[in-house]
Amino acid sequence: MRLFFLFLLFSISYSITAQNPNPTVLITDNDFTSSGQGECNCITQFSDGIDPHFYDSGNDFGNYSDNENVEIVFCPSLTTGTKMSVSLGTASGFDWDVDGSDTLYVYDGPDSNSPLLGAHNSVTHPTGFNYQASWNNPSGCLTFKFVSDGAVNAGGWSANVTCNNPMQPFSAHMQAYRNGIGVDILNPSDTGYADICLGDSLLFVGVGDFLYDSTSTNPYGYNQSNNSIYEWDFTDGTSATGDSVWFYPPAQNGYLAILKIIDPYLQSKSILSKVRVSTIPSFSGIINTRDSICLGDSTIIIGGITATDTVGVDLTESSFQIGGVVTGQTFLPDGGGSSYTTSVSINGFSGQTINVGTDIQEVCMNIEHSYIGDLDIQLTCPNGTTIMLADIFGSSSSGSTFLGDANSSGSTVPGIGMDYCFTIGATWGTMVAENSAGNHIPSTVTPGYNILAPGDFQPEENFSNLIGCPIDGDWTITITDNILQDNGYIFEWGITLDPDINPNNEFYSPVIVSEGWVNDPSIISGQNDTAIVVQPLTTGVHYYTYEVVDNFGCSYDTTVSVYVLPKPSVMTDTIACNNQFQISGTSSYQNSGVWSWNTNGSGNVTFSPNNITLNPTISVDVVGDYILTYTDNQCNQDSSFNITFAPSPVIQTDETICVQDYQITGTSSYDGGQWTYNGPGTMTFLPNDTTSNPEINVDAEGIYTITYTDNQCNISNSFELNVVQTPTVPSNDTSCVNQFQFVGTSSYIGGTWTYSGPGNVTFTPNNTTESPLIEVDTKGLYTFTFTDNQCAKDSTFEVYFPEYVSVNLSDLTFCIGSEETISAYSSVAEATYLWNTGSTSSSIIVQDSGLYYVKVTGLCNPDSDSSTVKLEDCTLSLTNVVTPNGDGFNDFLVFPNLNYYLESSLVIFNRWGKKIYEASNYKNDWDGRNQANGTYFYILTPSGGQVEAELIKGTFTLLK
Repeated sequence: MRLFFLFLLFSISYSITAQNPNPTVLITDNDFTSSGQGECNCITQFSDGIDPHFYDSGNDFGNYSDNENVEIVFCPSLTTGTKMSVSLGTASGFDWDVDGSDTLYVYDGPDSNSPLLGAHNSVTHPTGFNYQASWNNPSGCLTFKFVSDGAVNAGGWSANVTCNNPMQPFSAHMQAYRNGIGVDILNPSDTGYADICLGDSLLFVGVGDFLYDSTSTNPYGYNQSNNSIYEWDFTDGTSATGDSVWFYPPAQNGYLAILKIIDPYLQSKSILSKVRVSTIPSFSGIINTRDSICLGDSTIIIGGITATDTVGVDLTESSFQIGGVVTGQTFLPDGGGSSYTTSVSINGFSGQTINVGTDIQEVCMNIEHSYIGDLDIQLTCPNGTTIMLADIFGSSSSGSTFLGDANSSGSTVPGIGMDYCFTIGATWGTMVAENSAGNHIPSTVTPGYNILAPGDFQPEENFSNLIGCPIDGDWTITITDNILQDNGYIFEWGITLDPDINPNNEFYSPVIVSEGWVNDPSIISGQNDTAIVVQPLTTGVHYYTYEVVDNFGCSYDTTVSVYVLPKPSVMTDTIACNNQFQISGTSSYQNSGVWSWNTNGSGNVTFSPNNITLNPTISVDVVGDYILTYTDNQCNQDSSFNITFAPSPVIQTDETICVQDYQITGTSSYDGGQWTYNGPGTMTFLPNDTTSNPEINVDAEGIYTITYTDNQCNISNSFELNVVQTPTVPSNDTSCVNQFQFVGTSSYIGGTWTYSGPGNVTFTPNNTTESPLIEVDTKGLYTFTFTDNQCAKDSTFEVYFPEYVSVNLSDLTFCIGSEETISAYSSVAEATYLWNTGSTSSSIIVQDSGLYYVKVTGLCNPDSDSSTVKLEDCTLSLTNVVTPNGDGFNDFLVFPNLNYYLESSLVIFNRWGKKIYEASNYKNDWDGRNQANGTYFYILTPSGGQVEAELIKGTFTLLK
């Protein structure tokens, strides 16, 4: 696994690299200060936007002069963390030729009274030097002072002066609080050990020391303290964020706690401490000379720690697994021969060295740089041995390829880093070879450019060149930027070592600081020694506890048990049945002993197969109480139990009763019992079914089997209780003849018949026969009752002797439009009716002519008849001439069909409207004899007819 912690070092360089000539600045020029020719404009880098080249007084082509004592000051225009830096000499691609008798001084501040950074010439510094104004220099200025003598002068120097905003430094610290309280337990501080017990928790607190934070007492930089991120990783696989987090060690091992603080510009610092969880000491060597003894004996337990003796307790060891090694981000500003380094510190390998090249599995970095062709990458081990990982500068295939998805605009805004690894087993060749082969992917940050494909590459020099390097110490990546053109970032890098060379490579074991046996009254000697003598006072298991406390503050103990042999174990008191019993559950030391017995009675006990059997079967010849005793052979201790051989229960004999309540009597048993029953109904025991002689009640007659089961032996005895049943008689029935044969009568011991009904009954052969033949002299319903001889209980049933049915219907004639009722009613109550109309009523209403018939059905016979219905036209009409001359024609005022309206009224008026006649029940009998000839008016009101008719008005003529 490649483990990278993103650790960003924020460094913004405003050195704009263009293809135009750089401005020339001589040491004899005016200062770049507010009182000189102006501060270095860190945004535009003077007026033309390019870095100045700084020369001695002889400029680029001449020597400096004798007896010079000149100085120049470079100050930045920005005030919040802006610093001036200088790269000077052949190592940076510049000239450096100062005679050993002459000196160039560099001061960390705005004048030569500032702290001296260094005094230089070609003797003291053959290849030149690099400086940046320090963070203790709030002005960010650098002062250069050159002093030459009159002896020898030389070509001088050329240098690159840059104004930039470097990452402001800070340091990371951590604290650990056991269970979140007390004081910081890390020893030594920050990177030491936190020693705790399993079950404890640790509150880790991260502290960033932001010396130059904008909110600090030296507010020269940006705000780091309020905007930094705290990331925690623990080697149990958990991680967390925040300036305080909890850690709960899951096992008794060692764990690494790694804190990384990332400031707002992704610069990071890491710090590591170790958690050691106390291990359980081994108590396996404690010796108990006798773990089983008899009561009154003693034994020796050996184990403990004294000033001169340690017995039975061994410390146990645990370990850490040292994990991966990484570092954070390094800014790679534009170079010109400048080299930039970033290191990781490895420890915990206890003096191990690289034995073979494969001890280093891979070196990986996450990097972006906008021009691969000006870089060389080297790896240096702790003893200074260096190998080349990538020798790209000067290769014919360097090209314009990027490393990572770089930002080539000249800005210091980071691009996107990609992972490049160097490993001996890589399938790809070196970076130079793969770049030449075109192993590229397209850029997305700067379209149109190629990116060397990320992956695994062969290093330029084999890792075997590092054999003999110590593993513990600082391992350094050096990147040399050889051309003044592009910049980039190493976001993170790390070394992965072969796990086989560091398995659990740090071990620890706690130290016992106090110990002792817990006081116990049965320790009779040696309480403060490594051997104690114990004499338990009772049987059973006795525990003796040995406690220790280690230097982690963790307590452990072990318990040694001494078993004092108990008295033999026998069964508890019991009750037996059937004069025989199987003993069970007996135990003693080695299960060896002998049985004996005694009794208060006269009985004898027989053991089978014998009395030394652990659990024999015993038999007695007399019921009663016995004491059985078992004496063990080891300690001659005995235990006893009582056994009672119980008798069988006694209950009453069978009984016959007439009522449904009964008192049970005569019950006896050893220790009570319970009643149950089986019968035709439900039986209730009062007060309950465990009473020896309860009162019982049943809800149904019949024979019940009542059973008593004793509690002790589960033996049951039963008796029968016959609750005499009410006699059984035939079911209700009907007979169409005057005789009926009784069938199915039964009773306990016979009985007598009686009856009630409309007539007389004759029993054949007599009324004491259970199923006689009867005869009645009158039809109707009879009730017969049988009374038994045993309990005088009655049972009754009915026999119905029904009448025969008959029907007689009459024909009908009536008016059209009216209706009539045809009735077939029968006095036989159970008669049913069925008309051809579908009606089942005793009568029907008809309105139409036709033939209507009915069938009347009784219990014993049916009868049928029919009725013919005729309809007549009953419409009223008028004779309009009355000639009362006695010839039989029109002699009266006649309204045809008036006979169907028996209550009709008639009023007659003469032609002057005078009423001359009125009748309330007109009978067609007015002849007009007393009236003159002429025309008359009438009003006829029909009423009392089968159908309704309307009032009739009209005229008629009277002619005599």
